[in-house]
Amino acid sequence: MDIDLEQHQLDLAETAHRFFADRSTIGAVRSWEASELGYDPGVYAEMADLGWLRIGHPESVGGVGGGTLELSVIYQAMGRTLAPVPHLESAVIGAGALAAAQAAPGLLERVLSGTAIVTPALAEDDAGYGPDAISMPAELGADGGLVLAGSKILVGYANSASHLVVAARTAPPSDDASGITLALVETSAPGVGLTRLPNLAGYPLYATTFDSVRVGPEGVLGRAHAGWELLEPVLDRAAVLRAAQIQGAAERLLELSVDYAGRRTQFGQPIGRYQAVQYLCSDIAIHAHLTSLLVRYAAGLLDCGLPAGKAVSEAKAQASRTARLAPERAHAVHAGIAFILDFDVQLFTRRCRHWELDLGDERYHRERIAAALAA
Repeated sequence: MDIDLEQHQLDLAETAHRFFADRSTIGAVRSWEASELGYDPGVYAEMADLGWLRIGHPESVGGVGGGTLELSVIYQAMGRTLAPVPHLESAVIGAGALAAAQAAPGLLERVLSGTAIVTPALAEDDAGYGPDAISMPAELGADGGLVLAGSKILVGYANSASHLVVAARTAPPSDDASGITLALVETSAPGVGLTRLPNLAGYPLYATTFDSVRVGPEGVLGRAHAGWELLEPVLDRAAVLRAAQIQGAAERLLELSVDYAGRRTQFGQPIGRYQAVQYLCSDIAIHAHLTSLLVRYAAGLLDCGLPAGKAVSEAKAQASRTARLAPERAHAVHAGIAFILDFDVQLFTRRCRHWELDLGDERYHRERIAAALAA
């Protein structure tokens, strides 16, 4: 497969780099981290005006076409600048789930126009990933509705969301179904509670509780007991985009490290002349480049409609490794000073720790690769 970007994708990448370099400066990122919302709605509205929330969705549901490759170059630019926006949660996962279920077309249009946010509520207290990690119970009524009782954690931008896409267990897994059912729940519904979670990444992450929350049959997305089958292709695309974001962050960490190695002197010469420091920078470059190649390959398969599960996991497994090693090598170049809050490296380190685990960690995806090879 040819994984070189086409001209329109290169043009989009250049536009995205300029956009986020101008709108998402490090100073702005620091101020957003300290704010209640955790992001700038004005920047998100500009992304909507550019049509970036509609990319990857067909025209039949209000999208503008394009695919994961187009989105990946935007995410690479977002990773370079640490731009905090609810695009992945809402325009990719939330909108993708609604489109796949052919549900709530009015809400889907609001999501794609940036006037509403729909965020997934998947993770539970053990912080695992995949259908086996979902145990929050839901009772399926005779009318096809649900009653939710339990809690979810690490729900991004829940304070800004109008709705949650909640994954709950309605049956044991079987040969043809995961036993997971998806529900579209209003955050203002009786019995829904939100509690902000302090976290290393500085993201607006929330714990959500469901106290016998009633969801009508119109709020059930897709077939009962087969919600993971509907959601998995959406999450695969999201995992590739998170990997592209990690790639962008690693590339920026490389630039920061090379710049520092050229300015910091020891024993009368820049530390960048020492081979040990060069090895550290080379490690960052190698992992960033490998992540880039695997992201493009997986995105290409997804966009062609070809089987992509193994390639997606290869990209995310490598990206999770990059998210761990790139900040580590950058800190080694900077020595102890990079931990100081005034330095930008620590911002990337904290975001990468979240991205490393989000949408499946390296171990989860290595096991998925092994299962694909065994099959």
